[in-house]
Amino acid sequence: MPKPLAGGAALFLDIDGTLLDIAARPDAVVVPPGLPALLARVRERLGGALAIVTGRPLAQVDEFFPGNLPAAAEHGAILRDAAGVLHRIATRPAAFGRWLETLNAETRKIPGVIIEVKDVSIVIHYRQAPAAAAWLRCLAESLIAESGPDVALLPAHMAFELRPRGAGKDAALAWFMVRPPFAGRVPVFIGDDTTDEPAIALATALGGAGLHVARDFGGSPNTVRGWLAQ
Repeated sequence: MPKPLAGGAALFLDIDGTLLDIAARPDAVVVPPGLPALLARVRERLGGALAIVTGRPLAQVDEFFPGNLPAAAEHGAILRDAAGVLHRIATRPAAFGRWLETLNAETRKIPGVIIEVKDVSIVIHYRQAPAAAAWLRCLAESLIAESGPDVALLPAHMAFELRPRGAGKDAALAWFMVRPPFAGRVPVFIGDDTTDEPAIALATALGGAGLHVARDFGGSPNTVRGWLAQ
């Protein structure tokens, strides 16, 4: 178990697999009672220096955790600072409509595959269809290859995300760390997925702590929540 947070820390938290237990579908996650209030207390203790850094859209961040928290949504494509001001780092790619049409047509025949439409990206979830992973990756890579240099494929745990370049959780952490109330503090980032590793590495490089749920919390979001409650 990591040490308790120091008062001079700036805390950055992923959602799925970190604050919330993974569910079979993105819309099936459960927010434990008391968790939003717990985050509000931790944020107050840290002088406001707490931010959510997630692949989820901003509307879902606010649905789970009301209070206009500082947030990096869609892997940092959309940022909200501590004053509540929105900053858009990336926009929806020109190929977005073609991606969606192709993915809906091609995956309709594969039970369990879920196509999630976000503001600037599209995610292929295959948690309920793991045997289709290799085929889905080839499909996603082909769509990216024909869509120009400004887009990229982001592999995640049981998912592939087609998205614009120019955003990332590490870039989002760096963005917050030069703005109040995060500037001058020691960053602590907690995540669980391959998409979190760059931010974990950056938090460590900046003299803070990059924590991984599997490596540092026994793979349990419940343990993360218990640590926050301390």
